[in-house]
Amino acid sequence: MVKGFLKDDILIMNSDGLTNLVSVEEIFNEAKKDIEQAPKELVKKANDNGGYDNITVIIIKNI
Repeated sequence: MVKGFLKDDILIMNSDGLTNLVSVEEIFNEAKKDIEQAPKELVKKANDNGGYDNITVIIIKNI
């Protein structure tokens, strides 16, 4: 079932350079903690874990 983009929903778009090195749980928790700093922190985590591929992270929150 597909729902619309509801108030306070978070959309995370990223390359496999992130998901190959950072778990889905870590990505979700980082986005919930501080949505503005999350992309920077997630790229740092991926780089700290090896960072062998390009790493792209975009987070959008519906207000």
